[in-house]
Amino acid sequence: MPLKQKNKNLNDGEREEYLIKIYLCYLRDQNIEVPTIGKVTNVGFENDYKTTDWSNINFKELKDNQKDIKLLAKILDITKSSSRDKADIKINNIFYSLKCTGYGKPTIVNHTNRIGWLKIAEIKKLDISILDKIIDKYWELRIKGDISEDCPNFHKESPFNKNQKIIKPYLDFFIFEGSGQGYSKFPASKVIDFKSFDDLDSWKIYGEEYLEKHWNNLYFCLRSTKGMPKNYNSYVHKELISPWTKHFKGKKGEKKYRGALHVRVG
Repeated sequence: MPLKQKNKNLNDGEREEYLIKIYLCYLRDQNIEVPTIGKVTNVGFENDYKTTDWSNINFKELKDNQKDIKLLAKILDITKSSSRDKADIKINNIFYSLKCTGYGKPTIVNHTNRIGWLKIAEIKKLDISILDKIIDKYWELRIKGDISEDCPNFHKESPFNKNQKIIKPYLDFFIFEGSGQGYSKFPASKVIDFKSFDDLDSWKIYGEEYLEKHWNNLYFCLRSTKGMPKNYNSYVHKELISPWTKHFKGKKGEKKYRGALHVRVG
């Protein structure tokens, strides 16, 4: 919980996550209707968030004051979402995942090597060998220089774009149900996509159509370090991750073992 790390600055995404949760409490307490949600009658997570006196709170000023954001979050009993949970918030008894698009590319899959994808293939009864061939094509194109490390689906050479039916079940699992570790304790039913916490017109609600709506703007990348073992050659499960792993130079020209798939929304 960030309140235990009082001196740590929030990044843009973390700040917006806190602010939209705070703002939803304000909308609930002031009985203000949200175009995409309607009236907010309940907001929280395991329990409803608390209330406060809103008369002295200026949201434009609050946005630039991390100390006050953390203090107000503590008053309302708001915490940062756990990486183990797919849902970030519960509104009117529906669990939502929050995706802020105003400060970069929100993550769908966070640096997960082939073992995590194997876990999902087992759960969903999918054939991982088909996905292996798509990854092989990524590496073929990457080594030739036809695509960059971060490969967007709108790129004419993207090996992922034409394989939506193959990839969608995996990504839907990451968006709504869990991670490479398995099912989440708190899955999400829907996604709130927003540019800024207080721009209600930018809030969009998606269900299972989320991936299809954003398909052409997905970025796929095989990364090193995060999601990869420290000592690849002596890793006990090396055989399981080797089909996706290459010893290859990155943006800075340094050769590393790269095999953790990272997927973001552009």
